[in-house]
Amino acid sequence: MQIFRAIVGDRTFSATVMLSLVIVTGASIPDSSAQESPITDKVAAQTGLATPPGAPPAPSGIIRRGEKGLESTSLEDLMLEKGLISMDDWIRIKAEEEQRLNERSVAAEFTGSPRWFERITMYGYGMMRYNNTSNGAFRSYHDASIGDKNNGAQPGFFFRRIRWVITGQVSDHVSFFIQPDMASNISGNTHALSMRDAWGEWNFDRDREYRLRVGLQRVPCSWDNWQASRQRMAIDRADGTNSCAASERDMGVSFMWSPKIAQQRFKQMLDYMYGPGDYGVFHIQVYNGQGLNAQEANADKHVAMRLAWPFELPGGRLLEVGANAMHGQFVVNHGTAAAGQTLFSFNQSGSTGARSYRDERMNFYVYYPPQPFGFIAEYTVGRTPERQANGRVADSALSGGYVQAHYQWKYSDIGLANLYSRYQEYRGGIKFQTGAPSGKMSEWETGIAWQPDPQWEFTVAYAFAQRMNLFLTDPGSATVPGVQKEQYANLLRFQAIWFWN
Repeated sequence: MQIFRAIVGDRTFSATVMLSLVIVTGASIPDSSAQESPITDKVAAQTGLATPPGAPPAPSGIIRRGEKGLESTSLEDLMLEKGLISMDDWIRIKAEEEQRLNERSVAAEFTGSPRWFERITMYGYGMMRYNNTSNGAFRSYHDASIGDKNNGAQPGFFFRRIRWVITGQVSDHVSFFIQPDMASNISGNTHALSMRDAWGEWNFDRDREYRLRVGLQRVPCSWDNWQASRQRMAIDRADGTNSCAASERDMGVSFMWSPKIAQQRFKQMLDYMYGPGDYGVFHIQVYNGQGLNAQEANADKHVAMRLAWPFELPGGRLLEVGANAMHGQFVVNHGTAAAGQTLFSFNQSGSTGARSYRDERMNFYVYYPPQPFGFIAEYTVGRTPERQANGRVADSALSGGYVQAHYQWKYSDIGLANLYSRYQEYRGGIKFQTGAPSGKMSEWETGIAWQPDPQWEFTVAYAFAQRMNLFLTDPGSATVPGVQKEQYANLLRFQAIWFWN
């Protein structure tokens, strides 16, 4: 018996010895395709498990009855049934097998898994709009369908976004997020495919309090930029906060810290209260700085930071307060000095050559979710490149923000309506538009976002707005840039969003 124990414990005996052992004991060779061995059935009948009493827990999907995965070696079960090894030896062999399996499972997290699809989720949404404006010369960089064809707009029914998200927590420490957009407007092509998010994240601990994120991601500019479009009441983001980064994203590396209690409150606001989600109580990021899907244009890197905290007020109501700050150097695309009305600009030396400009901001915000009343307030100050009246770009001061009041009416178990009213203004440049035009504007918008069920949202909004035209100027020449014109308009806007998950 001691010889058998030594042989089995070492598990180095040859196939010849194994076959001889089976012949000597008078047993038949077990069918490897059988799902259960006699001893497994016997033990399972007593305990309900495919593991004898007192044995270490079987790894999920490997040894327990009825589950698929790596099957246990039937020889040990046969030897136990014939009395050739003791129950202690059987338990020890299984424990060693489990240890080897766990070591292989760790590697399998990175080399593949037969059930990888269980850890990946897909969802998305589509967003279609229709705008009616009183002034065809009125334009907005947010929405290419505002205005008429004579002024370069694309009026009519318009897909603003079609997003498809693929995300997953593939192990205790690794997660990823990929979000392409199938309705980007690139050089007049309204349904172009482009990438919006593509990042991987390393969670330092199982509670995900400390996280390192690398790739294409949102940058710390404002609360408004953290909030996804599918969760926002107002149809477009505010100019004062959104002018920080083109499409709110850039390539970079960030570190985030959120204690467990903050994660829970961020999640609650995300699920029920139009919150943006968990971007860290503390968040620091280093990124290129030229904007979404744009190549880096200088050796300088932008550095940005966020500090925030979700408070729980008496009665269980939530309140989020925070600040964002960023600093870097931005290279302006001055455009082409051509005759006509196309907007372009000169640098300080009088040419259209590329040049870096100061780019820095400080943002403060407070968010009180609809409970059922609520509000948002943000204010931003800093410096940014801006086209002057003489057509030259210079470092200029910026300031702006918005205030919004809202009310949520839940009229059924699944239906709700959000009524909102927002005032915003901005004084500064729009650095990522050709020529870095002046983005001076003010706007009052009132609307209602109605969700008859969780998969649909319909928004109708009215706005009275004043903006500088960011695309055209009055007639100029190749040596004397034209002057931007200020436009006023009344806007009646309709939007439909459908979600799938």
